[in-house]
Amino acid sequence: MDDEAQTAVRPAGVLNGATKVTATGVTVADYDADLANLNNNFITNNLSLTGAYYIMSATRASAMGRLRDALGNPYYRGMANGPGDKTLDGLPVIESENAGDVIALVKPSELYLADDGEVEVAFSDQATIDMGATTLVNLWQQNMTAIRAERHTWAKRRTIAAAYIDYSTLP
Repeated sequence: MDDEAQTAVRPAGVLNGATKVTATGVTVADYDADLANLNNNFITNNLSLTGAYYIMSATRASAMGRLRDALGNPYYRGMANGPGDKTLDGLPVIESENAGDVIALVKPSELYLADDGEVEVAFSDQATIDMGATTLVNLWQQNMTAIRAERHTWAKRRTIAAAYIDYSTLP
């Protein structure tokens, strides 16, 4: 999940062109203000929150679930740590470390899925694959074969299908 633009080999990220809310902090008051700003983005654009999901890292969900008031009561009851479904302000939460330093609000019904029902499969034993960092794997030298299977792509119906809070600038 990112805000990268579309290229010849991949669709644009879900957050590409989405409204970005700069995080104000990680206190309860900060979270409340930022989440209200995020929700207002949908509401002012006449987009219902019905069917929307929050997407955030499991570590951020855990941190929010641990926030307590002076009496020890959780501020975000639906974010309790441990297994099970989580909710925030009545909306379901999807936990994924791929979310990184954002809390995204996404409405899946505003995403288009293009699927012709077929899978394109390709394989090669004569390629060099970049495994990240400085690791290159030459398939021919290693007597290996790589298989790629692709099926579908997607696009946002409207740019307001997603909005997010960016926490990457916080210390």
